[in-house]
Amino acid sequence: MTLNVTVTGDITVDWIQWPVKEDADVSRFNWKSHLGFKRKALMGGALLLADMLSTSLRVNHPELEVKPENTDPSEFIHSFAELEDSGKGYHVKRFLGYTGPEDGLPGMPFKFRDSEADVLVIDDAGNGFREMNDKWPSSLRNEETLIVLKMSSPLFTGSLWRYLAENHRENLITIVTVDDLREFGANISRRLSWEKTAEDFMWQMNNNPAMADLRDLNMVVRIGLEGAVHYSGGDARLFYHPHLFEGNLFERSPGKMQGYGCAFTAGFTESICRGHDIDDAVRSGMTASMNLHRKGFTRKPDYPLNIFKAGDISWIGSVKIPHQGRDLWTIADSPPIFDIESVSRHIVINGYRQRRCPLPIAHFGKLITADRTEIEGYQSIRNLMIEYLKTENPERPLCIGVFGPPGAGKSFAVKQLAASVDPERIEHLNFNISQFRDEEDLIDAFHQIRDAVLQGKIAQAFFDEFDSPLGDKKLGWIRYFLAPMQDGEFREGDSMHPLGKSILIFAGGTNSTFQEFESQDPDILREAKVRDFISRLRGYVNIIGPDPQHRRDKFFMLRRAILLRSMFERKTPHLFDARGRLRIDREVLNAFLKIPEYRHGVRSMEAILDMSILQDVKRFEKSSLPPAGQLDLHVDGELFHRMVMEN
Repeated sequence: MTLNVTVTGDITVDWIQWPVKEDADVSRFNWKSHLGFKRKALMGGALLLADMLSTSLRVNHPELEVKPENTDPSEFIHSFAELEDSGKGYHVKRFLGYTGPEDGLPGMPFKFRDSEADVLVIDDAGNGFREMNDKWPSSLRNEETLIVLKMSSPLFTGSLWRYLAENHRENLITIVTVDDLREFGANISRRLSWEKTAEDFMWQMNNNPAMADLRDLNMVVRIGLEGAVHYSGGDARLFYHPHLFEGNLFERSPGKMQGYGCAFTAGFTESICRGHDIDDAVRSGMTASMNLHRKGFTRKPDYPLNIFKAGDISWIGSVKIPHQGRDLWTIADSPPIFDIESVSRHIVINGYRQRRCPLPIAHFGKLITADRTEIEGYQSIRNLMIEYLKTENPERPLCIGVFGPPGAGKSFAVKQLAASVDPERIEHLNFNISQFRDEEDLIDAFHQIRDAVLQGKIAQAFFDEFDSPLGDKKLGWIRYFLAPMQDGEFREGDSMHPLGKSILIFAGGTNSTFQEFESQDPDILREAKVRDFISRLRGYVNIIGPDPQHRRDKFFMLRRAILLRSMFERKTPHLFDARGRLRIDREVLNAFLKIPEYRHGVRSMEAILDMSILQDVKRFEKSSLPPAGQLDLHVDGELFHRMVMEN
């Protein structure tokens, strides 16, 4: 059955401009020897959404009486953006703003052939249509019509919303963004983990008084391009990109686009009209908006309208959000429950990018993790770094604590976090406090930081084993960091020297977690001024390492699997077949994944690979392993060999 689809709502005229450079040698005009721009007016808002849907469905929509470039801002809101060539098309370099009527609502003179609609799509951008009762289609009076409302801030207000909420609550699907929901009053964290975002959303819906009137809505919340939540009847389902988090696509691309909400709504609606369920519709909306972002403006340039991609969309992960937050709820531990052991084996052999395994995995440079605790710790530190780098003249350094067992890879993790933020500007400096003799060594370290800053870099100083004793004083070095951490300067004799814009990383050597560090003997903490030190930190991360943290730690095999896959790719690429599958005996892999303890953490895992005979073989076989006595350096050698011999 062919559905009658109507699209209406706020209409904008989107002006885009892009630079052009004429050939001065063949031009006789002076202006052509300078940088020039071309400009073009495109249809935006409801008409862009209609154009996208029209590539797949028959759509009834308003029509302008004149060309968009001949419209006046008093009639339609005009937006402005400057584009730049990204190599494969044009993307937005910067948004330049809007212009509209001096007073009141835009006139929005358009022709519209009103007709009954099975599906009515409304683009309510908050630019006036919601108050223009005379322009609302007659389908709003039909209780049978399915209404898809794309709504922008200010949310859940205006005449149109009041009418829909009163008369169409049962057949209304509302699409909003998480940023607009935050502005509305929902305290939902940013860029920590998919689980944290989902938990925050559900808590806000259940407990925030501002959300009370929304609890019976059928609502889709877009989370950047990378995620979405479908909320209906008090239940919610999270949809997520397994290898990206909120905002990652914007960070990694040459520019942004306009029309993401139109693309999502078009993809969502097209899927619904094809008879698909709402889960597939959300996935289709996400795919359409990601396609718009990837394509950018065409070479003309113009909006790309063919953004519906046929094919498998099941790689977009989906999980029901629990009503009550459980103790460290994770997607990997949710129905349908992942078989942690088989998923871990799959990751080592096939890689974690296989779409059949929608496990949330975070990438920070070459650092990869699937553990929720680590992801949130790393993301919070990375967020701090990003915000600090945006600050023009910070008063003091950014101070961060890093804790973990020996061999957990603290230095590597911090370097990769910086590499994921700004590898060009950040310069790494490493200092091991346990090797310092006196305060002069520390002053020399501060001078090295200052020298890097004076050279135009942002120094990232890694103070390893900062919690070492100074002589017979436990935690004796901490007091010497307090002034530089607070005031951004250090004393040398009678002189004070500014450190400049820098990041100070304090890595624990005697404590595996921040909690261990702050819960030592109170007298020692008081004498060492540890409370003053902690008050100057802006964040910390506990790096877990490859071994189980407690009896209920089911995810240590996942951590090991990701580490092993990375090590094999780096050290033994010849062990992979043409499809990227690792050739390894099942029993050998099981021993790597299940051995109770690696004596020296990640370094032990790497050492066992180095000790094995792998250079002249095409498969990691049992016979490639070193003898048990040699393995004893890094694991229980006898146990490792027994595990390898098990069928």
